[in-house]
Amino acid sequence: MRVELAELHSRLTATMVYVTHDQVEAMTLADQIVVLNAGRIEQVGSPQELYEKPKTVFVATFIGSPKMNLLSGKTAEERGATTFGIRPEHISITEEGGWAATVKAVEYLGNETILYLNSDVGDLTVRLNGKPNFNTGSGLRVKADPMQVHLFDADGRRLTT
Repeated sequence: MRVELAELHSRLTATMVYVTHDQVEAMTLADQIVVLNAGRIEQVGSPQELYEKPKTVFVATFIGSPKMNLLSGKTAEERGATTFGIRPEHISITEEGGWAATVKAVEYLGNETILYLNSDVGDLTVRLNGKPNFNTGSGLRVKADPMQVHLFDADGRRLTT
C-alpha cells in the first residue's frame, strides 16, 4: 500500500495529507511530517530533519527504531544538559575508553544485530552491521560518536543545533 500511495503522490503531483500513527509510513511517504503529542505540535520537518535533528525528547524517541538512547546524570551534566541522546547506530564497540557494558539480549536480524546492554551510564541499545560475536552476559566497551550526540534541557527541548 505504501508503494501505491507513493506512486500516486508522484503521479498526481498534488498536495496530500495522510494521517498515521505508523512512523515507518510517515518516514517513507512524507515530504514533511507534523509530529503531534497530545494535540500539540512537537516538530514539523522532513523525515531526515526529524531523525537527525529532533527538537524534543518526544520526537527523538518517537522517530527511529530502535528509539534513541537517552541518558541522564553525569553523562548529560558534563555537557551542560539534562538529557544526553545517541541513536543506536551511533554507538560502536571499542577496545579502550568508552563505557563498560554487559549484553542483556541479542537480536540477530540478518543484515544487522541489535544489542541490549546494561552499561555504567544506563541501559543502551546498539545497532551493529552483520552478526557480531556477542552473547548474553558478554562484557564489552562501547563509545558514542561525539558528532552524533543530541543534548536536551530539563524541558526536553534540544540544546544543540
